[in-house]
Amino acid sequence: MKLLLIFLMLSTGTARAQKQLNSQTFQGSIRPILSGILSDFYQMITLFPDFPKELVSIVDEIDDLHGEKELIREKCPRTLELACLNNITNLRNRLIGVQAKTLALISRQKMSPSLHMNPLAGIRTTNEFMMELEEIKGYLDNAALILKAGATQKKQTLQVIKQIDELSTFISLTVVEYIPFLYKQDFQHFYYNFIQPIQQQLGKTQNFQYMNRSINTLNFSINLLTQNLTKRNKKTPEGMAPYLAIMHGRWNSILRYYF
Repeated sequence: MKLLLIFLMLSTGTARAQKQLNSQTFQGSIRPILSGILSDFYQMITLFPDFPKELVSIVDEIDDLHGEKELIREKCPRTLELACLNNITNLRNRLIGVQAKTLALISRQKMSPSLHMNPLAGIRTTNEFMMELEEIKGYLDNAALILKAGATQKKQTLQVIKQIDELSTFISLTVVEYIPFLYKQDFQHFYYNFIQPIQQQLGKTQNFQYMNRSINTLNFSINLLTQNLTKRNKKTPEGMAPYLAIMHGRWNSILRYYF
């Protein structure tokens, strides 16, 4: 029976040999298309009624902190030293900018008149994000003060890395919580199984080997979202159909490199 199933898969063309792309091909051809998909996705979800558009900018800011975080890890792998004092200061200043944007977002939030939108959960995770932001700012302030004073006791680098990663987690939770309940499950699955891995593995670390390993899983996730929003009883949210089509077209252009 198993041999018959394998034969049917091969004869119908559903089983295809996957190519393993190298770093150069990924950087030059695949990564720009993935960036386009990410941009399409975030523009698409801002079409939900009362979705805070400022949140997309905050997501971008948190993603950009990855480079500063890695510089600190590289210069001060164990404890925060004078060698990374400038990086600590830069990171803190960037966090102040994120804090200002987040406060502006919170100040504009109100209860939604939409029957399918209740921002309370999003407001809660935004506040948790703000608390984490304040905590890491305090940690960086203390670390800088200790370094300038020449004290022997140093702050741990790992704590900075951990807290920046927690900020990323909180902002991801916030994005999902602002999705209307009717569509939350579909977008939650897609966000955590497609968007977030692309941001973390391919955008930040440029881990092209992750793409080689995960192309089928990513393909399933984007096809599932498209099917759920266009081919089932659930109505595609107003204005999102063109974005879905563009995203799917971009993704199909990527698949040509791998199969």
